[in-house]
Amino acid sequence: MVKMIFESWDVGMRKIPFTKLLNEKAGLTLQEAKNLKDRLVDNNEIIEVEIDDEILAKEILEEAQKLKVN
Repeated sequence: MVKMIFESWDVGMRKIPFTKLLNEKAGLTLQEAKNLKDRLVDNNEIIEVEIDDEILAKEILEEAQKLKVN
């Protein structure tokens, strides 16, 4: 199990693509992905997502950075 940690976001963050990324690649439901995005953006919470595949986790983190999520 690999834990991905998203700590912050930059101005211009692409919220909808980030939500879709969590939904499609991390295997979260659309509602779960949206709730995590909201916690990160609205509450400035650090969010953690766990998945089984380490290679997929690296891909998700790289894509998230392109969407201005750190």
